[in-house]
Amino acid sequence: MNKPDFITGATGIVGRELVMQLIKSGRRVVALHRESSDIESIEDLIPPNSPLIWVIGDLNDQESLEVAMKGCARVFHTAAIVSFHPNDEEAIIANNAEGTANVVNAMLHTGVTDLVHVSSVSALGHVEGEIITEETPFEEGRGVTAYARSKYRAELEVWRGQEEGLNVAVVNPTIIIGPGDFTRSSGEIFSQIHSGIPFYPKGSNGYVSSSDVAKACILLADNGVRGERFLLNSENLRYRDLLTSVANSLNVKAPAKPIKPWMAGVVWRAFWLLEKLTGKRALATKASLSMAQLDMRYDGSKLGTVLAELGVVWTYEPVKSAITRTAKAYLSV
Repeated sequence: MNKPDFITGATGIVGRELVMQLIKSGRRVVALHRESSDIESIEDLIPPNSPLIWVIGDLNDQESLEVAMKGCARVFHTAAIVSFHPNDEEAIIANNAEGTANVVNAMLHTGVTDLVHVSSVSALGHVEGEIITEETPFEEGRGVTAYARSKYRAELEVWRGQEEGLNVAVVNPTIIIGPGDFTRSSGEIFSQIHSGIPFYPKGSNGYVSSSDVAKACILLADNGVRGERFLLNSENLRYRDLLTSVANSLNVKAPAKPIKPWMAGVVWRAFWLLEKLTGKRALATKASLSMAQLDMRYDGSKLGTVLAELGVVWTYEPVKSAITRTAKAYLSV
């Protein structure tokens, strides 16, 4: 029987898709999770008696990683903390950068050589008004978030692993749309819109479905594509259009008022004060609101070009389709 695949972050927005797609294709899966993770929600999505083994471990415990991945064929590293809250900076670096170093070291120690790493476009450069590609270099400077630094450092660890003998492929998704935890990361878009948010940011960004991110990871692994990174982006949309589509899928009123630059400072300070008074996490921070005012555009065409050379046809799922599926999942919770 084939060796199983090892997944970190199996209960996350991409990890859950990977679990489902790998099992559907006949693969066995070993999935890393923390004791507090909701594994039942994943098990509800796959057939009974599927070849899925859950193992408890932590990215900051290299020994637990080695025990969990020993004997596996490939590693899909999807685990990451996505946050722009200043209180999370230490945890973001520890989990995303140092955790990835531990994954790489565990692979080198156990002899598991194939790694597909789910990074982020945050690990690339961000030049407003220009099309961002895999070749846009990361640059330190004002406005660079702790999350971006952590993902850049994580990639450095992955490429270090390649130099030490690993077979590596990296994907850099834009904002990922898909079912999962609707209290954090991109899932909050749905919960916030459903609760009624009157304002929308004036910027734009790129979007890709979680299903496509998982599918891309598997295709790269199955076809032996190594030593490359791939920016994954289905469409570039203005936030107003994206949020309107989400609102329509949830059958609620869409945000109708733009957040003007001068308003952003008022909004994040209001959220900050509300958090101090109530203890409830702010829905927006200075960093997240500043980024949402930018017009960012991405080119996700490289993946299709490379796969076409291997005889594989690639098409992205339309963002509207991903929104509809995700809204249905949100409303069923």
